[in-house]
Amino acid sequence: MARPGAQGWPGRWAGGRVSELDDWRTEAGRHLDWQAGRARAYLGYYHGESQVIALMEQEERQAFRRLLDESHANWAELVIKAVAERLTVAGFRFGASTDQAWLIWQASRMDADHKLVQNDALVTGHGFALVQPDEANPTGVSITAESPLEATVLYAPGSRRRRVAAYKRFMDDPGDPGGQTTEVLILPDVIATWRGAGGEPELAPNPAGLVGMIEIRPQPETMGPPRSELDGVMSTLDRIHTTIFNRMVATDYAAFRQAWATGVKLARRTITDAEGGEHQELVRPYDVGANRLLINENPDGRFGSFPESTLRGYLDAVEQDVHTMAAISQTPPHYLLATMVNLAADAIKAAEAGLVSKCAQRALFIGEDWEEVARVALTLVGDPGAADVEGEVVWRDWETRSQGQLVDALVKLATIGVPREVLWERAGASPQEIDRWRDMAAREAAAAPPAPAPAPAPPAPAPA
Repeated sequence: MARPGAQGWPGRWAGGRVSELDDWRTEAGRHLDWQAGRARAYLGYYHGESQVIALMEQEERQAFRRLLDESHANWAELVIKAVAERLTVAGFRFGASTDQAWLIWQASRMDADHKLVQNDALVTGHGFALVQPDEANPTGVSITAESPLEATVLYAPGSRRRRVAAYKRFMDDPGDPGGQTTEVLILPDVIATWRGAGGEPELAPNPAGLVGMIEIRPQPETMGPPRSELDGVMSTLDRIHTTIFNRMVATDYAAFRQAWATGVKLARRTITDAEGGEHQELVRPYDVGANRLLINENPDGRFGSFPESTLRGYLDAVEQDVHTMAAISQTPPHYLLATMVNLAADAIKAAEAGLVSKCAQRALFIGEDWEEVARVALTLVGDPGAADVEGEVVWRDWETRSQGQLVDALVKLATIGVPREVLWERAGASPQEIDRWRDMAAREAAAAPPAPAPAPAPPAPAPA
């Protein structure tokens, strides 16, 4: 059966309409340039490569280069991972197509790679998944994770969901800065590929008949670009790094008590360099040690010392900023400061309430985008489940519970008549696990020996 968009090829692109493709290419390339520049700024913070704000001249920056390099503390990664590690797709519910959707998901290794897309989306605001026909995949379709530095999506004017074009630009050899760049433009009826800087595009029909690049956005906005998890904490991170740099300078120059003396006549010696030139060099007057005596022959001479600089103020400032960052990002403070000591289960639950609420909010928007990925994949294999508007993503529980708490809650739910399969779902089982458990329970019930017949009742006593 021919796929939508493949009939009548090459269609409108055969009659000199390639200039329209160039317009799409220019617009998409401009959008990707803006998106990639923004993404690199966020990724710099996530990878601990952001610049330290230090008011110094260029020569001073060179002198303090080692201290600048050591003044990074990657708190941004902890803020991201606190959310990323809790958002795990456990399955899909698409009615009779549930198993097919999960089979496509696993055949594309998305049970692992969806974490890559979500991590990019949490850091930069954008994550991308490409769904396309793939004869090499046993399911006939593949889903791949794409980088926000290389891929983008264009939407219809006035719409946040209707995709009209997708664009990917990548280096054929990432290790060669001067290597060839390939650009791919995906429209509903055509796929255009440019190899190198110039030349005409290679045109091919789009067998999918739709734009299969889906953008994953944890924090979309009705106006403007989606937000990153780091938007609220970047200024605090800059302040922390600057404080750490100041502490490093204080540690290097003022963390030890320095002795001083007056009235000491300093000896000099003449040094001859390799070219025959001579210059004077001061001789260190004292070799300070625990078993050495300092002597000053000048009766007016004095000895003293400069006290060492205390670092408590710098440490307190960093700790205060970390608490501020934890409050703004709804990250539990014990995630960042490792200060959890003998906390009760209720205290931990209360501390993580904001994080759990944030994860539920992010999963709401990410789940809509993963549902779109599943619908596109089912469409490409001709599965009627693609039209199921009630399809949804099944997430693993993102709330922290001990095994005892979970079992106790499930037992109490069972006492009020909650069905067994609902309890399995609350226990974190995926739809596929529930099906397997149901089959196992049915086999156990069939293999169990029949219950013994009840003993006959004793005869009633004869009347007196």
